[in-house]
Amino acid sequence: MERDIVIVGAGATAISVFVRLVECDGIAGIRLVDPRPAGLGTAFGTTDPALLCNTSADVTSLDPEGASDLVAHLASRGWPVAPGDFVPRFLVGQYCRERYQDARRRALARGIRVEQVRARAVTVEARSAPGGRYGVVLDDGTRLGADDVLLCQGLERPNVPALVRPHLADPRLLASPYPVGRLTALPTSARVLVLGSKLSAVDAALVLCRDGRNVTLASRSSQLPAVRTRLVRPVHPRDEAPADPGGAGGAGGDATGLDAFARHVRRQPAPGAPGARARLDHEAALAAAGQVPWQDRVAEVIDRVNEVTADWSPADRAAVLARHGEPVSRYISSIPLRNARLLQHHLAKETLVLADGFPSSVTAGPGGWRVRWADGSEGHFDHIVCATGFLRPTAVVRPGEAALHLDGPGEDRGVGEAREPEVTGRLRLRLAPGGPEERIWVLGPSAHPRTAIVNYLRTAALHARDVAAQFTGPTPTSAAATEPAAPGPYPAPAPVPTAVSALQEGPTP
Repeated sequence: MERDIVIVGAGATAISVFVRLVECDGIAGIRLVDPRPAGLGTAFGTTDPALLCNTSADVTSLDPEGASDLVAHLASRGWPVAPGDFVPRFLVGQYCRERYQDARRRALARGIRVEQVRARAVTVEARSAPGGRYGVVLDDGTRLGADDVLLCQGLERPNVPALVRPHLADPRLLASPYPVGRLTALPTSARVLVLGSKLSAVDAALVLCRDGRNVTLASRSSQLPAVRTRLVRPVHPRDEAPADPGGAGGAGGDATGLDAFARHVRRQPAPGAPGARARLDHEAALAAAGQVPWQDRVAEVIDRVNEVTADWSPADRAAVLARHGEPVSRYISSIPLRNARLLQHHLAKETLVLADGFPSSVTAGPGGWRVRWADGSEGHFDHIVCATGFLRPTAVVRPGEAALHLDGPGEDRGVGEAREPEVTGRLRLRLAPGGPEERIWVLGPSAHPRTAIVNYLRTAALHARDVAAQFTGPTPTSAAATEPAAPGPYPAPAPVPTAVSALQEGPTP
């Protein structure tokens, strides 16, 4: 019996597994559920050329094996890109769009029905019997029947600091920098406080300062990311033997490679003066001189951390990451040299200021925001932008219910006594403790219960490879004949854009 698959999400993670599934036998149809255009999620759904990927083209590929598929794709369209280059994010979004359309054509030629449902999935109802079908319930009340469900939710729920949560209804507060069209809509004379100083805060600063707005970055760490010139896979993996290959947490920390990476980072010369700006200048100079050898270990360390810690408890995994807080937060998540130079430019023009600490209070008034700092001084701003990252997507089971509840971009459906289901080594869920493996998979950010570093396309592509491989074996018995797949037929295929028109197409705000 041929199977119907529902993929929750249509961003890069979903496209990575979709292009593999259409080559599998025994599949009748695939539905992708996402209100946004396929391939254009939070990370790559932008047309703003100011936003570069923070990972090089070598590892920003839907296929984790061999030479970078992204590099080949861009080269075929006249973009001279090397594996170590940081490319504009809109190019990756259009790459995902075109790979989706290519795979869709192949699927239709093989008789596989394909549809994108422009809605959000809110619940996955359990099968009523072994071999039965799941029900994927959408926010418009539609129910899709599925033999297999793949959860490819991205990072959508902003992590809003408690300090400003009471003001979320105020239009002068943005819970996230994305989509960045909301930033460019602010008056060019605006004074903007950006909460955060890591990757999304750097994005916000570059977009806001470009048109002359006055921006202040404020974070608890008062530190910017480190600076690198590439992030590529090593030609010859080092695979150093761990000093202590023991269990989890502190004892087995070196098995992850983080101890060795931290030692390597500490060999970098220290800046001659304190403060985030002096450190930015120092690290940008080192990167420009090619003196950042730690950068060529990052890709290998991420892969190793994810592999070694997959079977650890969440507490042990969190502990080893916390023990290496600076290497993870500043060096693994570092910024391209081009972005560092732009920050230096805006700092020199004094359109950008790096605050020394985080606000102690924020008060809304008719003239804007009054911000009090830890030293008792005050500042006044027209707008506040939260750039403090995103909450990982959750899928929870509530007591007494045979259903999986999914969170959305503005809410958390995991309430009360709800618990996260177990994720097995095959990235499949067990809805009940000790219960059977369901035909529900988690990939990319949705796989965070087993994967330490998920905000990385290569991680999602590795998940897609491993999950799709599970569809190449014997097809399990399906009860598809007992329940309609979904209301109405799959629609006729829409026209496929040409390479040129696809590159010009922008995401839906």
